[in-house]
Amino acid sequence: MGILLLPAAQAKGTEMFVCTGADGVRTYQNSDGGDGCVPLNLNPITVVPSPRSASKGSSMSEPSSAGGSGRRATAAYDNRSAADFNAKDDRMKILQEELRIEESKLKSLQDEYKNGQPDRLGNEKNYQKYLDRVSRLEQEIMVTNDNIEILKTELIRLSK
Repeated sequence: MGILLLPAAQAKGTEMFVCTGADGVRTYQNSDGGDGCVPLNLNPITVVPSPRSASKGSSMSEPSSAGGSGRRATAAYDNRSAADFNAKDDRMKILQEELRIEESKLKSLQDEYKNGQPDRLGNEKNYQKYLDRVSRLEQEIMVTNDNIEILKTELIRLSK
């Protein structure tokens, strides 16, 4: 009975949640943080054992050569590549979603910034408050542009 509970305990520890805060910042964590958290659908890693037990019985009929072991190594590599591909595909989807969010954020910041001449808000009667907001917008636009470049570079690296 303890064996049946062990996989459930291990599966619970591998759950990931994506939490979006009130400020729109996304965080990834191992536990459900409450409102704004949704479980991240991660495909399980599939491990396929090599057919060594079958090859032991037929080792007399096959000549022992480097070609035979090379074929087994290639089959193991192909199985590993399929699992790596699934993980890479999941990472690419997450990065593409993050890129879409950052590009949306950049567009809204640029709309508010209006090429360095944003509209003054009602609480900015003091001109320094206006200048501070313009400076903050410039900084956020630069950071968002940097984030977009990093995400694009990472997507290019993963697509190779």
